[in-house]
Amino acid sequence: MRAHFGLPEARLGRVALAVGSFDGIHLGHQAVLRALNRQAARRDLGRAWITFDPHPRCVLDPANCPAQITSLDERLQLVRELGVDEAIVVAFDRALAGLPADEFMARVLAAVDLRCLVVGYDFALGRARTGNVGWLREHGSSHGYEVEVVPPLQLDGETVHSSAVRRLLTLGELEAANGMLGRQFSLSGLVEPGDKIGREMGWPTVNLAVPPGKLVPARGIYAGWARTPLGDFRAAISIGYRPTFDKTELRVEAYLLDFEGDLYQRRVELRFAAWIRAEAKFPDSGRLSSQIARDVTETRRLTDAHPLS
Repeated sequence: MRAHFGLPEARLGRVALAVGSFDGIHLGHQAVLRALNRQAARRDLGRAWITFDPHPRCVLDPANCPAQITSLDERLQLVRELGVDEAIVVAFDRALAGLPADEFMARVLAAVDLRCLVVGYDFALGRARTGNVGWLREHGSSHGYEVEVVPPLQLDGETVHSSAVRRLLTLGELEAANGMLGRQFSLSGLVEPGDKIGREMGWPTVNLAVPPGKLVPARGIYAGWARTPLGDFRAAISIGYRPTFDKTELRVEAYLLDFEGDLYQRRVELRFAAWIRAEAKFPDSGRLSSQIARDVTETRRLTDAHPLS
């Protein structure tokens, strides 16, 4: 897969194209990309994908900028795995937001030889979102491309949508969120120095530097996996303020089962497999240590039931 930052100056050949924010690359997004692959295979087209960075709402309504389910790097890796040939990252700013739909599409058509546009049911582009599905079909009929609209995907009676995934993760409803994602939610970052409280208790942890803007799930203890440069390990993951020690800084840290080594300043990805319990304050470090031992046992059990995905 080739990644382009900005619309390519050298026009891409005949393509099927999907456009959108695609935060999370959840099951609904995956349905769009499967449709893209079908159209490309049927018509012998390349598979292109346009995403926006930052999220449009962060520009248009900064007070309600959504936390990212997936970083840009994570989105690029996921669409690579889903078969995209050409990934185009368009910087979203107020100038772009102010473009009428026909001007935005003129720029797209100058950059790619568009034969089929694949979009979700609620997609719209251009100033004030005037370039909705109906508009795109009319535009396509006069500019040489067809439009396929992918219907909403329902899971357990709820429409799969990025806002629903964010809500579920924020509430600690990990199983439902992972169901909508079609995989385990993940956090990636460099391992940064900690205050060594866990090490002193006999439970050394890796402390993850969470990238700015990345969604952090509800405070609590989770069973999951750590993907590291030294291999994959089961992980008892803690998100919280460490109330037993009266700390005030939110931390994401993980105890890696059956691990010995040093990951300082190395990149680690944590995948969240199952919820264990809420964050709690203990009378002393001894009782906390006993609870951590039970959390580790539960992590081993839950990761047997939820393999790395």
